[in-house]
Amino acid sequence: MPAARHDLDIDRGATFKLFLEYQTAGTTGINLSGYTADMQVRRSTKTSKIILHLQGNTGERGVTGGGSTGEYVAGAAFAGTAGIGGIFLNASSVGVTEGATGGIFIQADSATMKNVPEGQHHYDLELTDSSGTVTRIIEGRFRVSPDVTR
Repeated sequence: MPAARHDLDIDRGATFKLFLEYQTAGTTGINLSGYTADMQVRRSTKTSKIILHLQGNTGERGVTGGGSTGEYVAGAAFAGTAGIGGIFLNASSVGVTEGATGGIFIQADSATMKNVPEGQHHYDLELTDSSGTVTRIIEGRFRVSPDVTR
């Protein structure tokens, strides 16, 4: 099944939050215990430079941004700037508490988001189960509007 398509409109410099529910066709939440999640934002689908990378599982999570340059290449000498947030699995809509089977809460702090360049970018979100099967569940444009207050 192809990934769902949903474009996101983001305010640069504001805390980014997104809540999704991963469900069966019968709208039953899928238990995400043992899964890992990865979301990347890039200027184009073909570039190796990453603007924003969010990760998580039921125990650990993280967010890496491009810092003052706005982007980075994984494994390079400058491998991004660590931020606060990440992807919370089996989360509630407020994010930090577990409880909603299939709930996916994504968050990046305002300092990280301040360095995300304005413009139209691309993102996707992939889940990997304990057997290594990767499923891209959503993709789309990541449109960042500029901030005025700095």
